[in-house]
Amino acid sequence: MGFGLMSRLELKIPEAEIYSSQIQVRISDINFAGHLAHDAILSLVHQIRAEFFFKNGWTEVDVEGKGIVISDVGIVYKSEAFFPDILFARMFVHDISKKSLDFYYQLLHSETKKEVAVAKTGIVFFDYSIRKPCLIPDTFLAAVSK
Repeated sequence: MGFGLMSRLELKIPEAEIYSSQIQVRISDINFAGHLAHDAILSLVHQIRAEFFFKNGWTEVDVEGKGIVISDVGIVYKSEAFFPDILFARMFVHDISKKSLDFYYQLLHSETKKEVAVAKTGIVFFDYSIRKPCLIPDTFLAAVSK
């Protein structure tokens, strides 16, 4: 097996936008090459997701007594961003089932509107009291279905 053509991760942004916000690239988000690090993107989308939960009166461990766990993550880096760029972050929901869903994120440079990255996190609702997956609470479903 060589290093020939390899398949690449493709993330298609869904239409159901549920939240948007601006976020600044922090100096700690910069890698040795001087631009936004791929691992920092995960931290930025976690921030956006936490803001969405907070806006709705929840935390990631308490939505009507239930929490979430991340089941999978995908990130596609599209272009560079630098400290202290402001990014416009959009959050979407897709593939809702009884116990899980996918959040998609799109990070755009706020001035140029150029896409910096897209990401996806698979979310499973979890009952921490019994340490098992559980049904998505109705109030959460209502909030993401607006």
